[in-house]
Order: sequence, then C-alpha cells, then structure tokens
Amino acid sequence: MKGIDRYIETNKSLINDFIKSYFNKTGYDKKFPHNKFSLTDAMLYTLTMSGKRIRPIMLLMTADSLGFSERKRLIPFASSLEFIHSYSLIHDDLPSMDNDSLRRGKPTNHIIFGEASAILAGDALLAETFVILSDGKYSKGFDPKKIIAVIRELSCAAGAGGLVEGQFHDINSFGKFSLDIEKIEYINEKKTASLISAACAAGAILSSDDDDVINNFKKFGACVGLAFQLTDDVLDITGNKEIIGKTVGIDKANNKLTVAENIGIEKTKELIKKYNEKAIIYLGKTGAETDMFIEFIDYLTKRIN
Repeated sequence: MKGIDRYIETNKSLINDFIKSYFNKTGYDKKFPHNKFSLTDAMLYTLTMSGKRIRPIMLLMTADSLGFSERKRLIPFASSLEFIHSYSLIHDDLPSMDNDSLRRGKPTNHIIFGEASAILAGDALLAETFVILSDGKYSKGFDPKKIIAVIRELSCAAGAGGLVEGQFHDINSFGKFSLDIEKIEYINEKKTASLISAACAAGAILSSDDDDVINNFKKFGACVGLAFQLTDDVLDITGNKEIIGKTVGIDKANNKLTVAENIGIEKTKELIKKYNEKAIIYLGKTGAETDMFIEFIDYLTKRIN
C-alpha cells in the first residue's frame, strides 16, 4: 500500500468512527410506531456510504503539512465537512435536480426514504455541521477567533456565494448548449471547488496564524477542486458505473454541458494537468510539507488515466 493510500485509510477510519460515535449520542433516532425509519437513519444512510472523504482528509493533510501534531483534535472539524458534502449529494440527486438513482454504488437517498424525507435529511446534515463546529467540547483549547473564522469559511463555501450558487446556476443551465467554458468553470468553481478550498483554509486557520499561508491554501484547494470536477466530468463520459459507483451519462441525459462535452476529453485532461500544476505553485508558497499533497493530487486524477 502506498503512503497516500495508508494516509487516506487511516484518516477515513478516524472520521467514520467519529460519525458513528456522534450519532450514538444525538438522540435523533426517535421513531413513531407508524415510521419505518428515523431521521438518523436517513442522515446516516448517505453520510456512511463508502465515499473518499476528500474534504475532511484535505483539512487534516493541510494541518499535518503545517506541523499540527494533535490530529485527533481536528477530527470533529474535518468530519463536519462530510456533513455538508453529504447534504449536497442528497439534494443534488433529487428528482428536481439531477434526478439520479445511484450514488456510491447504492440507491440514492430519496429512492430509499422518499423525496420529502431526503430533503429533510439534507437540511439536518447542513445544520448539524454548525452544531459540531460551535460545540465547546470540540473547540476547547483553540482560539475562539479561529473557530469563528472556520465557521465563516465553511458557511460561505456552503451558501449563496459558494455551493448553493453553483448548484443554482448548474440547474438553471440544463439544456443551454450555448454556455461558454468560462461560465461552466464558474459553476464548477462554486459548486465543487469552494468546499474543497474551504477545507484547506480551515486546516490552515486551525494550524497557522499567517494570512498568506491561509490564502495560498485556499487557492491551492480551489485548483484541486476544479481539477477534481473536470475528472468527474470525464468519467461521466468514459467511466464504468460499477467502478465509479454512480450513473454514467447523467450529464448528457440532463442536457448539461460540461467542460469535457464542450472541449473534448483530451483537452479536458490537459486542463486538469494545468490546474494541478497551478495548485502545486500555490502549495509551494505556503512553505508546508508538500510530498503527501503531490501524491494526493495524483490519487484524485489518476482515475482517468
């Protein structure tokens, strides 16, 4: 097993353990006699799917690269990113959005629990993110200003200036084949890259007092996020649903014009390479340890090689 694979698996286990223990204590599992499932069941269904945990791992990797030695103290903050991401996946798959029936090799949330319950599970996951971030038992020992800065980063990335704006433009662009590449990239920047950028920013905020370091990590994360989205767009055209765990061709079915559909697969691969190169430039400006990040970038994009 390569170093990056070991790193990912170790930290995925820590994140998964936190999620399990967290929900054991919440009390959100109440069921009335006529209910087949609880709110916790619907939330955990997507939250515990076998995802890559990219955003939490990027927060942890950022902190590690800056010399933060108490990784377990960061696990709640890292895990909260997965709450936001899982909420976005549930809503993204809804019939009124991408109308997808497969996620990570399993039926999507609304297929199992119904559309209304899926919407509420997503709403609850987003809100619970900030319950975790503002909980004194997790933030104890950190400068309160840093906690507020992390909350601001993640709320901005998740809201009207980030993920939601990207999703809004994405949904309202279905069938608009005149959409140019700059507009598509703007959607990708908001919908995908903003949360990955915020993950790196949060890790840097909790580990450093240097604004330049934090800002360069934000830019690094944005470039990685854009390369990651372009990789997904290529896989939507060329991938095998048994391998990637979701419906292939959903973008085409929704009349959604991606970068890969716009400029072709080979040029998209060239653009991915350019974003990765740009990411490494920003990473170099942070003064952080870079080896694991370079392995991680390769790990994210090698799926199309």
